[in-house]
Amino acid sequence: MKTTNHKIDKLLGPTGSFTGISLAVFGIVTIILGSSAMGIFLIIAGSFLAFTYSGTKIDFEKRRLKSYTCLFGFISYGRWIGINEFKKFTISKTRRSYTTYSRANVPLTVKSSDVRLALLNNTGSLKITVNKYDSFESARKAMAELIRDLQISEMEEWSR
Repeated sequence: MKTTNHKIDKLLGPTGSFTGISLAVFGIVTIILGSSAMGIFLIIAGSFLAFTYSGTKIDFEKRRLKSYTCLFGFISYGRWIGINEFKKFTISKTRRSYTTYSRANVPLTVKSSDVRLALLNNTGSLKITVNKYDSFESARKAMAELIRDLQISEMEEWSR
């Protein structure tokens, strides 16, 4: 049990990811048809949109967390923060909606809802989302496992 990696969200949601894949495919077609500079640009832009995501890594041996952004699906950046910086857990329900408009100005809205487990410091200025879950019960179970595995002695659950 060294580290775990949780992928949280795509950069622009499902519609942005689909747009990125489409741009990359159009870039490949453009290269085949003869315009290599424009094709390379479309592939790079599409790969960025399609594969960039945010996530959290947990290092159990060194007792630290890292909230990161992974560019192009393989270049991750973020900083490690020791578990002692955090004083509270929070479990909250999030609702997200992604709206895209067609050429005929018809909206297509994709709605999603999940439960997120996050760590906060005393003032609430530092917040790291640990993972997302389907229910409050599974988030509470994961919170109990984190307390045990990270050997946290003084941590409380905070809810709004």
